[in-house]
Amino acid sequence: MVNKPREKKLKYEKSKKIVLVSNSSWYLYNFRFPLLKLLQEKGFSIELVAPYDKYTQKLEKAGYKVNYWELNRRSINPIKELKSLFILIYLYKKIKPNLVHNFTIKACLYSTIATKFSNINIVVNSITGLGQIFIGGKPLHLFLRFFLRPFYKFVFKRKNSIVIFQNASDKEKLISLGITDINKTKIIKGSGVDINFFKPSKIKIKDYRIPKILFPSRLIYEKGIKELLVACEILWCKNIYFKLIIAGGIEFANSSYINKHDYLKIKRHQNISLLGHVNNMHKLYESAYLVVLPSWREGLSRTLIESAAMEKPIITTDVSGCKDVIDHGINGILVPKKDPKSLSLAIELLLKNPKFAKKLGLSARKKVINEFQVNHINNQTINTYKELLSEV
Repeated sequence: MVNKPREKKLKYEKSKKIVLVSNSSWYLYNFRFPLLKLLQEKGFSIELVAPYDKYTQKLEKAGYKVNYWELNRRSINPIKELKSLFILIYLYKKIKPNLVHNFTIKACLYSTIATKFSNINIVVNSITGLGQIFIGGKPLHLFLRFFLRPFYKFVFKRKNSIVIFQNASDKEKLISLGITDINKTKIIKGSGVDINFFKPSKIKIKDYRIPKILFPSRLIYEKGIKELLVACEILWCKNIYFKLIIAGGIEFANSSYINKHDYLKIKRHQNISLLGHVNNMHKLYESAYLVVLPSWREGLSRTLIESAAMEKPIITTDVSGCKDVIDHGINGILVPKKDPKSLSLAIELLLKNPKFAKKLGLSARKKVINEFQVNHINNQTINTYKELLSEV
């Protein structure tokens, strides 16, 4: 009697259900879409949990199930916040995932608590940036840090969990505060970029008749917009001519949003083009001579990585989340934060030295290829899932 050949077992991932959670469908679509596709290719079952916005339909159209989560990102109303928590508990009991991966701080907090009441063993929390509670120096920030530390500790020291950071400074900060343990942490550098899409422009530096400097960010003071405006005025007064392109809207929910006086000054300035929110940043990167982001702090700047992938010379600040992308004098220029004079000197240097600017851009793309490719980043994430699932 001839034995039938044994059927190949399905990949063990087939039976594993992963839920990705965020405070917006926009985040999942814009930053984690390649991860969703790769998870599907690997055989995982995927569901999403996020508030409804205009990107929810795009995710659904792509074939992903989005469970609507009622959440206000800025709310501190205790009744509404409890309702958001109970909705998560209900969803998790219905979905029954093997692993939950949370993105953005509010999702990390509420979702991790919800898993404790839903018999979910494995949680991954991705810290995309520390808020003012952790990095602010005002009395209110210090008070909240002290008051909320036990709560954060309860969440981030959960059994069978891991906290993923985008930079070493954020990791060290939470470890020093006793909020998490070093053996429960990992660094994965952002969400990665597609180097075949974000590739060098055909426009050569020598072809820029009027150089365009791109500020690719929201109009909030913490992104360094005020310092950039002062730096540009210094250069325009020295008859150094260029156009400043601002690609970003005003986020009124952010306490650091630009005031009306500064906004009108930008809007009326003959050397500034104010574009508002831009969906296709690729075209703007392509047309820019130089990208400038004088941010006060980042989790890990996606816009700097995209710019670097396109071989753009970059000037940014010597702070967490920016210096992780740029090595001073090698693939870009770092300046002190809140220092418009240093910023103006750096801009002048690269405007007057196009060969040096080009050299920085070439090195910038090499670093992206080595450290920030999307498939490399996503494989690190999936390997983290597999390690955690194999331990339970």
